[in-house]
Amino acid sequence: MRRLIRSTALLGLGSAATVVAAILRAKVLAYLLGPAGTGLLAQLSTLTTMLVPLATLGLGNGVTAMIASARAQGDLGLVRRVRSTSLTLTWLVGLTLAALTALASPWLADALFHDRRWTWVVLVGAAAVPLSAIASLRVSILQGYQAVKAMAGLNGIIALASILTIAPLAWFFRLPGAVAQLVVVAAVYVFASGWLEGRQRDVLEQEGAGPRGTNPLRSIRARIDRALLRPLLRYGSSALLVGLSSTLTLLILRSVLVSKLGLIPNGIYQVCVGISGLYMPLILNSITAIVWPQIAAQRSDEETAATMRQSLRLALLLMTGAGGAMLAGAPIWIPLFYSGKFLPALDLLPLQFVGDYFRTIAWVCGIWLVPKNRLRPWVLFDLVYGVTMLVTFSLFVDRVGIRSVVIAYVAAHLSHAALHYALARKVLGFRLGPDNRRLLLASIALLAGLGTFTPRTLPGVGLGVLAWTL
Repeated sequence: MRRLIRSTALLGLGSAATVVAAILRAKVLAYLLGPAGTGLLAQLSTLTTMLVPLATLGLGNGVTAMIASARAQGDLGLVRRVRSTSLTLTWLVGLTLAALTALASPWLADALFHDRRWTWVVLVGAAAVPLSAIASLRVSILQGYQAVKAMAGLNGIIALASILTIAPLAWFFRLPGAVAQLVVVAAVYVFASGWLEGRQRDVLEQEGAGPRGTNPLRSIRARIDRALLRPLLRYGSSALLVGLSSTLTLLILRSVLVSKLGLIPNGIYQVCVGISGLYMPLILNSITAIVWPQIAAQRSDEETAATMRQSLRLALLLMTGAGGAMLAGAPIWIPLFYSGKFLPALDLLPLQFVGDYFRTIAWVCGIWLVPKNRLRPWVLFDLVYGVTMLVTFSLFVDRVGIRSVVIAYVAAHLSHAALHYALARKVLGFRLGPDNRRLLLASIALLAGLGTFTPRTLPGVGLGVLAWTL
C-alpha cells in the first residue's frame, strides 16, 4: 500500500501541473471565447479523442501489458520488438487517418457543428491526430517500463508547454489561436515523450544483455514483427471497441445536444466534462500505471484481489476528497476558472460527481481484466455502458434538457460498476472488506448530501466545507 501511495503521489505531482495548465486554459477560453467558443472546442476535443485511439489501433493497453510481462520474464528482445512494431504501425495508421479526416472535413463539420464554416477547425484537428497518437503510445510504453519518474516529468513538460502557449495564441488570434494551440502542444508532446522514452530504453538496455535496440534506418518491414501482430491486434481491437463505445457515445450525445439546444448549453456542460477530465484521469491513470504491471506479474487471484482492495481504497479516498471539495466550493471556482456565464453548471455538477463515484468503483473493479487477458468482458461491459448512456439520454433529453446528460452519465457508470464488481467477485473472489464498505457509504453520503443541498452562496460553501471535513 505504501509503495502504491508513493508512486501515485509522484505521478500525481507531475499531473498536478497538467491540472493547473488545464484550469488556466479553461479560464482563458471562457474569458475570450465564452460558452459558444468553449462548446465548439469541446466538440473538436471529442473528435480527436475518438480519432487518436483509432490511430494507435487501440494498442496502448496491450503494449503496456506485454512489455510489463516481458520485463518480468527478463526478455528484453521481446520488449524491443513490441515497441518497434507498435510505433511503426501507429505512424502508418495515424498519418493515413489524418489524411482521411482532412478529406472528410466538410462533412465532419456538418455533423459536429451543423455549419461548414468550421471545416478549418476539423482540418487543424486532423494535424494533431498522428502526433498525439505516437505520444500516447509512448506513454503506454513508459507504463510498461514502470518509469514513474519519466511519466511525471512528461506531465510537467506538457503542462509547461500548454501554459506558455494558450494565453498568447488565444489573446492575439482568438479562436484560430486556441485551435492551433492543440497542434503546438501535440508537437511538444511527441518530441518530449520520444526523448524520455529513449532515455528509459537506454537504461533498460544497459541493465540487460544483448545488442542495442532497433536501428531507425531499418525498413518498415523489418521494424514490424509479424509474430506480434496477432496478439497486439487482439488487444487493440478490444481496446478500440472499448474506447469507441465511450468516445463515440459522448460524440453522438453532444452532437444531439448541440442540434437540440445549441452550442451554449454544450459549453455549460463542458464545465462538468472539464472538471471530471481534470481530476479523474489524474487519480485513475496514476493508480493504473502502477497497478497494471503488478497484476500482470501476479500469479494468484488472492494477490490480485488484495491489490484491487488497496487500489479501491486509495481511489475512493482521492475521488471523494477532490470531488467533495470541488462540489462544496463550486460557487467560487466556476466564476474563477470559467466565468459567471457558466454558473448554470451548478445544477449539473452534483450528478456529475455521483457519476464519478461509480466510475471510480467500476474502474478499480475492472482493473484486472487487461493484465489478465480477460478482454471479452472488458469489451462487453463497455458496450453496455455506451448503450445505457445513449438510451437514458434519449429518454430524458426532451423532458429535462441538459440535465439528461448527467443523468445518463450516472446510469451508465452505475451499470458499469455493478457488472465489474459481480465479475471480480465471481472470478477472483474479490471482496470489498469492512474498511472499503464504510468508505463507500461515507463517500456516497457526502456526495448525496452536497447534491441535495448544493452550496450556492458563501455561507453555503462554508457548510459544505464543514461537511466535507467531517
